[in-house]
Amino acid sequence: MIKTVLGDALVWDKLKLPLKGCSSRDPTQIWRCRKHKRKEAECLLSLPEGASFLDCGAHFGDTTLTMACHARANGREDIRFITFEPSKRKCKFIRSMVKANGLQKSVKIVNACVGDSCRYVQKIDEIGFDRYDGRVAYSDNYDVSKEISRSDHENPRQLVSPFYYDGNFPSSCESDSESDDEDCDNNDNGKSENIKMISLDSMAEEIGKLGLLHLDIEGWEARALKGASNILRGIDHTCFIIAEVWDDRDLKKRHKAVLDPRPDGEILEIMSTFSNFERKEDIVDQERNLFFATLM
Repeated sequence: MIKTVLGDALVWDKLKLPLKGCSSRDPTQIWRCRKHKRKEAECLLSLPEGASFLDCGAHFGDTTLTMACHARANGREDIRFITFEPSKRKCKFIRSMVKANGLQKSVKIVNACVGDSCRYVQKIDEIGFDRYDGRVAYSDNYDVSKEISRSDHENPRQLVSPFYYDGNFPSSCESDSESDDEDCDNNDNGKSENIKMISLDSMAEEIGKLGLLHLDIEGWEARALKGASNILRGIDHTCFIIAEVWDDRDLKKRHKAVLDPRPDGEILEIMSTFSNFERKEDIVDQERNLFFATLM
């Protein structure tokens, strides 16, 4: 048992899985982005009853787990958490931590990436720092009837950003059931080239009252916002959006096959179309995050 950056008790890596930075002895993942998490915790407790917290690009679940424990510790078990992560192995890890912390009723895990529509995207490049914390680039214009040509690799407009990836191609399964190894179309066997992408608008009924949208999807935050435009335009209650943006250091450190090397411009352009949101002061710690809130 450790304490999160917010001071709440949390079981971390119960299975002692060999995940970089994720062990009970060195819980660096759960302690990262302190300013970010503290701001989200502040927002969390001001959300309307029954609101949903969406964690897009969950990685190892550090945000979802920290916030869900904090909500419970402060009597806000009415808040629902939906976490999106394209890596099946990381989803399994998050699921084990959700169970270890008794958060099954609060947290739903969706094994998919988030974008501007519902379709399959194709792996076209793999970038790994190690087998546990790597990234993959996908084709934006994927057509299941034909393969991606070499020219597609060289044309940056054909590429979407890298997502977190753990060394085996992630499943396309949305299920958060215990037996999803058998139920998924594409298992982590290295043979599949497809992954399911969903838009948040397609899950509007399940999301219900959106309270906080956390976007950390490696440069594709703008596309996810486009895919949530119907939800966002209809919001007339307290709601927050926190979206990571890259700086020059991040661009050098990460893969260069990104849709837009300055994604903050596209995010700001999209957010300007929502008259019910205003920009707040950026949140800066390990990364810079744009911060928006509804006009109330």
